[in-house]
Amino acid sequence: MNTKKATLATASILAAGALVLSACGGSSDSGETTAPAPEPTATETGDIGGGEAECTTGALEKVTEEAAAADGLELINTNEYSCVDGWAIVFAVTKEADIEQTTAYVFEAEGPMWVRVDQGSICDGDVDVPASIKDQACALR
Repeated sequence: MNTKKATLATASILAAGALVLSACGGSSDSGETTAPAPEPTATETGDIGGGEAECTTGALEKVTEEAAAADGLELINTNEYSCVDGWAIVFAVTKEADIEQTTAYVFEAEGPMWVRVDQGSICDGDVDVPASIKDQACALR
């Protein structure tokens, strides 16, 4: 092989290597990743058939604690929750003075947020909610 062909072959290999390195994004010790996060599955987001609010223990405990505080109650724990078609009902143990009680809170998904809905308006028929949510919310009234 003559010197000119060897130089061209070496240059081609170096150029190909440079392209591969540039496609890899450079140094690997930066600690950063450029891959986008995977989209959450319906199970991870608690697919509730409406709204984008997460039907998770963490998300519902947070809004329930805020709702209890607004009512002057201390949230002890959340016993149970369920989500249906963009609505959630949470049964929580709350405390006022030394008395513990079970309190039901109803929330509607508005985008990524849960917004509390007054049970009186649900039980009086002023708000259209799924029957299972209404039945549970109004059973404790």
